[in-house]
Amino acid sequence: MDALRAEPVSEPLARPQGLDEQMARVLRCHKAARDKLSGRNVHELRVALRSCLSLADGLREFDDHAAWATLREQGRRLFKRVGLLRDIHMLEARVKKLSAVRDSVSRRLLRLLEERIQGAQKDARQALAAFNRKAWRRLASLLPRRAARLALDDPAFEQLALQRWTEAEDLHYKALEGRSREGYHELRIAIKRFRYTVAAFLPGFHARWGRDLRRLQSLLGQVHDLDLVDDLLKAAPGVSRGARKRWRQHIEKEIQDRLQRYRKLTMGERSLWSAWRAGLPGDSRLQESAVARLAAWATFHDRDYEHTAHVARLALQLFDALRAARVREPFSEEKARHKLEAAVFLHNVAARAGKPHKEAARVVRALPAPLGWSRFEMDYVADIVRYHRGKEPQARHRRFASRPPEQQQAIRVLAGLLRLAVALDAAHTGAVKGLSLEVSPEAVIVRAEGFDETGPSAAAVSEGKALLEAALDRLVLVKSADFAAAPARHSEEE
Repeated sequence: MDALRAEPVSEPLARPQGLDEQMARVLRCHKAARDKLSGRNVHELRVALRSCLSLADGLREFDDHAAWATLREQGRRLFKRVGLLRDIHMLEARVKKLSAVRDSVSRRLLRLLEERIQGAQKDARQALAAFNRKAWRRLASLLPRRAARLALDDPAFEQLALQRWTEAEDLHYKALEGRSREGYHELRIAIKRFRYTVAAFLPGFHARWGRDLRRLQSLLGQVHDLDLVDDLLKAAPGVSRGARKRWRQHIEKEIQDRLQRYRKLTMGERSLWSAWRAGLPGDSRLQESAVARLAAWATFHDRDYEHTAHVARLALQLFDALRAARVREPFSEEKARHKLEAAVFLHNVAARAGKPHKEAARVVRALPAPLGWSRFEMDYVADIVRYHRGKEPQARHRRFASRPPEQQQAIRVLAGLLRLAVALDAAHTGAVKGLSLEVSPEAVIVRAEGFDETGPSAAAVSEGKALLEAALDRLVLVKSADFAAAPARHSEEE
């Protein structure tokens, strides 16, 4: 067993690195472990695999490409099968730490581990031999390019981190209440997921929180290790009742020491849980991150996301100008801008369907609501998407007709804004660079830089403004303009 004794490894705090680098690292570590099945090589392979799996788990929240599931399946299989060998190394080190002076119990436990090492070595070698390096390389040529669509520290990842924090904090309270080993084990896994999410996608947060996250994970990891030693003690033959009792008392003392240190860090006014929550999105940032999460999902499901992003800029310029002009409903509603923005990013996710507006609305209704949003609000966004093209809202449309009049009016206005913004970029060229508005009780004059009143988009704009005209009960005139020479002027009476 000495040849495979766990070598001292000082694992650095995880650093956010690109998926391409981590997947290449897996191949290097796999080759090293296959050439020499040492404790260090097995450990480094598992660290590399864990980094890839963490990145994949996070990105799968936005991208449902089948290749992510393939990576997860291949990575987890290898991670688990070489993990047994790693666990034996860990148990050996823990038994030696528990036994300051080698006694008969520790010798029996080490002998039992010696007997298990042969099977673990064989299984690890088989797993290393079975690992498909060519398939991994194919994944490495595809998935990093998909991952590159999202940037580190994107607010969408703040939503993901908040979700992981919420799951972990819930298990924290359950573990404290139940005080079961299973509860603390589930909590350890949840903290690990939270930590890996922050490390992989939010380097700014990780620089502040990484050390404390690792400390909590380490404390609960040691509790888990000690539980495994206790299980090993139960399986060890020839241990007297008195010796077994002394060892179990010693193990329990070590476990309680670590749980006490965990509680000290996570309870009271200076709780780490409270500190982390204070840094994650709240109030207005929560709404912004919710929209960012939906937009991030859309980047993987929209075949012309550049067009969609341009339409979003135009739609929000229209919204902000009308709100500044003190046009009231729905512009004074707190979340109206966020709902419009979400609808713009989601309106094109079924562009190739026979009725893309209806199919996109169905897709939106099936999406889980981001944190800070309700199911009702997602349905509201879906209705805006539903009416961004095709027939205007009508009383015979059952879902729309069931809404209160004020909601019907708001959806008509917001869908009208989206229709007009889409029409302004009907050619998908991004020709319209910016908008200014002149607003009066009779008309809204939109001056669009780069708009050609005789070009192919003119007919689309003429049709696309109709819903907004009806909803605002005033003319909407779209004119070409030199944006620099036509600043916004608002003349709406208060």
